[in-house]
Amino acid sequence: MTVRIIPCLDVKDGRVVKGVNFAGVREVGDPVALGTHYAQAGADELVLLSIAASHEERARVLALVKTLTRQISIPLT
Repeated sequence: MTVRIIPCLDVKDGRVVKGVNFAGVREVGDPVALGTHYAQAGADELVLLSIAASHEERARVLALVKTLTRQISIPLT
């Protein structure tokens, strides 16, 4: 079996956040910079998880996906 590296970036308000069970989240970085870093480090795929279910967030994540697809060549989910 082949091991695959698939980082998941939790995104809220256009920034990568970290928390426990989506509570007490804190900002940890720029999703484009982190996605590019993971791609260059050898990740097989990148997952974006929007943790804010709002119409405004959907538009922000779509813009983020468009930017990332121009910067990286690994699959983006």
